[in-house]
Amino acid sequence: MIITIDGPAGSGKSTAARELAKTLNIAHLDTGATYRAVTLKALRDRINLDDDQALLAVAQRADIRLVQADRRTQVLLDGQDVTADIRTVEVTENSHYVARCAAVRAVLVDLQRKIGRELGSFVTEGRDQGSVVFPHADVKFYLDADPQVRAARRSDELSAAGQHVPKQQVLDAIVQRDDRDRSRAVAPLVVPDGAIVVDTSGATVEQTMRELLRHVEAAR
Repeated sequence: MIITIDGPAGSGKSTAARELAKTLNIAHLDTGATYRAVTLKALRDRINLDDDQALLAVAQRADIRLVQADRRTQVLLDGQDVTADIRTVEVTENSHYVARCAAVRAVLVDLQRKIGRELGSFVTEGRDQGSVVFPHADVKFYLDADPQVRAARRSDELSAAGQHVPKQQVLDAIVQRDDRDRSRAVAPLVVPDGAIVVDTSGATVEQTMRELLRHVEAAR
């Protein structure tokens, strides 16, 4: 079974995908990690992020592996564990350069589909999973939430990781990212055809999980 979860930053898709995969005893595919890994490598290599050809070269030579370990996804970049490194504010603020590059997206979509074939059954999360990468998924979800709620969640995540960023700055970044994701020419953030839209604004993780599981069970 293939289940896709798309949505904007802070909508709860990462937590939902991880918990849903755990409950169903199938793999969790965090595709956003592939974009973050390329972004991290480009930053480390001091690549001009406006240079699409240079970004493509980085993506092509990057050895990105997503390893399922203790029900969590460990991200390896060129053999190094970068699971924490790809979650920094710097990587987050610059990942849109990678996401908007059509050639890089093609490389990463191929990688994501390859990983999917190897996994067989999985829950995948991202911004184009149900619309582009796995359009024939068995169940598609689109999670959304009020920007203020999403900013608060993101701020809590950053604080837990030791990164203290003003909440207004987090909100501004989320609004800007929403605009970029929805307006980019290649694979914009949209509600995939046939997707079930779930608003997580006032919901707990448990409530969201019950809603998702209800639809998954109905599709079996």
